[in-house]
Amino acid sequence: MKRDRRLFLNTATPLLLEIVTVVSWLILPRLIITHYGSGVNGLVQSITQFLGLIAFLDMGVGSVIRFNLYKPLAYRDEDQISRIVAAAKRFFRILALILLGYTLVLMLVYPRFGKREFESGYTALLIAAMSLSSFAQYYFGEVNQLLLTADQRAYVPYAAQILTVILNTVCSVLLIECGADIRTVKLGTSLIFLLRPIFLQWYVRKHYRINKKITWEEDWAADGYEEEY
Repeated sequence: MKRDRRLFLNTATPLLLEIVTVVSWLILPRLIITHYGSGVNGLVQSITQFLGLIAFLDMGVGSVIRFNLYKPLAYRDEDQISRIVAAAKRFFRILALILLGYTLVLMLVYPRFGKREFESGYTALLIAAMSLSSFAQYYFGEVNQLLLTADQRAYVPYAAQILTVILNTVCSVLLIECGADIRTVKLGTSLIFLLRPIFLQWYVRKHYRINKKITWEEDWAADGYEEEY
């Protein structure tokens, strides 16, 4: 793909994503309030904020990983790319496991101290349904996104996000209008957003030769990258 076209796509897709996201946020909260009440909407927003706290554990490591990918991608050094990807996957999979533990704690604690108008089981299942896509993104989606962004292909994850936001909005509207439980709606949302990391995984496998046999411990330290991380 020509550089000018790639630059245009990398610029246009995030703007389009912002527009699509704003439209979705104008539609869905209003429908949730109308069909389930402001209490359920407040519960959903509160859980979303709590789950979002895990993003702070990144601590800028994603930016460091992306920066270290620029040079090997420019020279098409597949071994070095594989080493960086291996180290990045280890970090984000640890983060995904932390998210899993945090979610379990949230399922046990939040129903006791959160909105008392909802049963504990109801709130816990809602938390589990809403956390599924975040776990998948950290476990095997985030590294692929960083790789594509560093390789000037940010339009790929952006385009995938645009499609999943549109699909989620349409499916959520249909489920809500059909009278589905909010837990079913949010589980549907998580399953739809699960498609994005799955697609990125497939795309990276198709367009990059990542050596899965390279281990981060020996190969990373051997080339002096240990200190950079």
